[in-house]
Amino acid sequence: MLTSFALIFLVGLAMASICQKMKFPRIIGMLVTGIILGQYALNLLDASILGISADLRQMALVIILIKAGLSLNISDLKK
Repeated sequence: MLTSFALIFLVGLAMASICQKMKFPRIIGMLVTGIILGQYALNLLDASILGISADLRQMALVIILIKAGLSLNISDLKK
């Protein structure tokens, strides 16, 4: 399970930096990583990771929403 987490993390960061250099959002690289490493493409992830994937998706959603909320500018919203 630890190797799956490390693989997701390292490949996700690498794909995010590649997408950033190509002027795409970093999240696209991370999404592509999940698709490639997941059960529908290369199936390199441990089955226990897939068992807790719902919890991991919720944590990722919380992190994305917090980052989006922190980047909001109140003066822009008032306009």
